[in-house]
Amino acid sequence: MTAELAASIGAARGMAAYGSREVHAQAITPALRRQRWSLQGQATGVLSHAVHLSAGRGLVLHAQGELALRAPDVVWLPAGRARELQVEAGSVGVSVGFSDALLAKALSEREDEAPLRQVSSRLVVVTPPEGALRAELVRSLMAVEAEARSGSGGLRPYLSAHLTILLVALWRLSSHDVAQLPSGAPARQRLLRFRHLVEAQFRTRWPVSRYASELGLSPDGLHDLCVRSLGRSPLSLVHERVVGEACTLLARTDLGVDQLSADLGFDSPSHFSRFFKRWTGRSPTHWREGVRVQAQQGQARQQLGYGDWP
Repeated sequence: MTAELAASIGAARGMAAYGSREVHAQAITPALRRQRWSLQGQATGVLSHAVHLSAGRGLVLHAQGELALRAPDVVWLPAGRARELQVEAGSVGVSVGFSDALLAKALSEREDEAPLRQVSSRLVVVTPPEGALRAELVRSLMAVEAEARSGSGGLRPYLSAHLTILLVALWRLSSHDVAQLPSGAPARQRLLRFRHLVEAQFRTRWPVSRYASELGLSPDGLHDLCVRSLGRSPLSLVHERVVGEACTLLARTDLGVDQLSADLGFDSPSHFSRFFKRWTGRSPTHWREGVRVQAQQGQARQQLGYGDWP
């Protein structure tokens, strides 16, 4: 067990979970029996996950099966792939989920983003040898966990910097064939790049032509790619992301429609309200009231998102 991990986790038992809009973190502390936790659900949304064990053994269940872990393994699971984490008695570690928005920021700030983007889109398992790189990787995971635990919501540049360090470490430690594109990857990689561009820019109201240009495609080429792969147009995918964010803000904050409108890049509250009603069938105010009634009745809120993106 590393000193950094012990200091961060302290004497608490079990898995303490902390969440914000950017990260969702769990500190795994020793217990007398096997423990298990869900890594998906409405509380967390669609996240990319990094799991590290500094002591003990565990098992990660994911979309393609299961993966055994033994300290000091680190596993990275792309967005929406993680299902469940199980650890044996006495295990110690940390699990951190990163939002698409944070991942998009970490990748978009680097000119040499391609290797990190390829790492972030694949399941990666590494066993870091003792040394500076392992210490740096664990330090960044624990820094993110501590920031989530503080309850401050997290400063995006700070979280993004530590996520970048994590991805760089994973790339250096993993087999370099991770950079080789698998069969059929050009379309998948473009869709992944489009997803991250949408995540980074949906508030700025980029036209589809701008996204296409950034991807080295014509607008028609991007349209064909999205319809062929996902059954939706690029504009629909962008609008789904805007609606999803609007629903999250309406459900989890008390921001007024005018504030939401400005935050999401609309030129007026009335424009935002018309847009929202076209997609949901209800005005923002009525949608918020409905969600609160559902919460009072103990009903789950329907998730709006695009987890079927690559």
